Amino acid sequence: MPIISTMKVFLVEDSIPIRQRLVEMIEADGANTVVGEADNYADAVSGIASNHPDIAIFDIKLASGNGIHALAEARRRDPLLLGIVMSNYATAQHRQASAEAGAAYFLDKSSDFEQIPQILCALAATPVKERT
Repeated sequence: MPIISTMKVFLVEDSIPIRQRLVEMIEADGANTVVGEADNYADAVSGIASNHPDIAIFDIKLASGNGIHALAEARRRDPLLLGIVMSNYATAQHRQASAEAGAAYFLDKSSDFEQIPQILCALAATPVKERT
């Protein structure tokens, strides 16, 4: 099974400061690249389709639309896409909906945000076939 040593990441987040912080975290070690960003459902789905990332990180609440729905649509189009959902709304209902949409991880922004580099590293070391 092939292993991807670097990950192409797409960000779906309506907060510019959070997106900027994510880019810094993701690209800090030079192993991963942010290939696109969106702040709403439509731009997320089209941006993911045109940029073909390995992984996309979704906030639930977007400028318009919902990150969980964007994840579900993006994975419908590309079942190999890995999704991470993060939110300040870390309820059981949101976790369940994210899992049903195909999220590999659900992160609480207030306590799990800093784990993203470690998660990307672990995912990069996982053979592609085992990621789905």
